[in-house]
Amino acid sequence: MVPSNTSPRGRGRRPAQAVTTARRSQEEDRQQRMRSYLIAMGIRTLSFPVAIWAFVNHHLAIGWIFVVLAVVIPSVAVMLANAVDHRGESRGTPESPVQGLAAPTGAAARSDPAPPSSAVVSGEVVTSRDTTYPSSHPRTGR
Repeated sequence: MVPSNTSPRGRGRRPAQAVTTARRSQEEDRQQRMRSYLIAMGIRTLSFPVAIWAFVNHHLAIGWIFVVLAVVIPSVAVMLANAVDHRGESRGTPESPVQGLAAPTGAAARSDPAPPSSAVVSGEVVTSRDTTYPSSHPRTGR
């Protein structure tokens, strides 16, 4: 049985919270982002000594892989740390996607596209050949 959005007495209730729009508390979200950032930066910190070890022992491919990891991971860690959970912000009541697929009815179904406008725009067309540049302008070389 699907719960109704109205009470037995006819008074309206708030719509039920959809599971996909429920979000973690701000504190949990911040802790999760901080944990992800610290794990990524820990991996980056370990990549440096592993890369040095690989270069010293003539494992060049492994060394370069860990150097690339040490360079790329900070940007990924920052993106993870800045990925705030935006679910549940007021976007209105969830609607059925089927409603948006329904064919238009009435005047909207019969209306023809609007004819082109007959407005006239007056003015002067200016091209780059008509423009004078200072002698130090890089584009003209003059």
